[in-house]
Amino acid sequence: MAVENFRPGSSLSRTFAYQELSARHPHLVVLHLSAFGEQGPLAGEPGYDMTAQAAAGLMSLTGEPDGPPVKAGYAIGDLGAALFGLAGVTAALVERARTGKGQYLTTSLYESQLALHVNWATAHFATGERPTRLGSGHPSLVPYQAYATADGHLVVAVGNDALFRSLVAALGLPALADDPRFTTNSARVTHRDALNAHLEPLLATRPTAHWSALLREAGVPAAPVRHLDEVYASPQTEALGMVRTVDHPATGGPLRQVAFPVSFQGVRPPVRTAPPALGEHSAEILTELGYDEAEFARILGGPAS
Repeated sequence: MAVENFRPGSSLSRTFAYQELSARHPHLVVLHLSAFGEQGPLAGEPGYDMTAQAAAGLMSLTGEPDGPPVKAGYAIGDLGAALFGLAGVTAALVERARTGKGQYLTTSLYESQLALHVNWATAHFATGERPTRLGSGHPSLVPYQAYATADGHLVVAVGNDALFRSLVAALGLPALADDPRFTTNSARVTHRDALNAHLEPLLATRPTAHWSALLREAGVPAAPVRHLDEVYASPQTEALGMVRTVDHPATGGPLRQVAFPVSFQGVRPPVRTAPPALGEHSAEILTELGYDEAEFARILGGPAS
């Protein structure tokens, strides 16, 4: 199989056109990734992760209500397209095992972002209203956001009314459970600001570790907002074996990498090699596709290595 994201109309897109490749290799599965998809007025436009986040609406949902649009902290447009592409490739490989035939698959950063709108799309289709930014808040659950503590931030995730009663009891605010503005989740969504006026000043009085321990004891989902160095050094990350070390051939030294997040029969696949250098495996891949050494220079712009 092959994965490519050549810009439509480019020389590389013509060289590696699926019609040409599949004529020689009818079992070939090819995934083409683009910025905005195969049809429509933006089909030929170049794009990066951030342009997809903007064009597909994510930035309109991210950030504080009175602040500017904000992109996600990592490349969710790129990663979303890769994951949906992987789902398509997996289905195509199953179909090839059944029929022997290959497949040409396409997805884009834009399409993947629309597929991830989930509850935002449902709410808009139901009401016709334009969603707005809520900071770390949730559009349909309250309290479900990050709160400032005396030394950092703590996420409190109350997913139902029973958890809300447990929360306010643990915080020493049991009367809030009987306040008609807060007794149900729908009421709490309506009176979000009024509820936060009780929670925010209280949570700011003590450190994150204090509230984490207190809410854990009460069975209320909560988590400190951690920096990446804290995440990689945490006992949970270590217990899961999610950070592995391999030797890097270019430096001769160790390279830490995040492992694959799926285990098979309880065993996580090993991290076997360091990431390849640019073009390191080009000759091998072209050989597998049936190209000979005489064609390497034309395709790669130089002799095979």
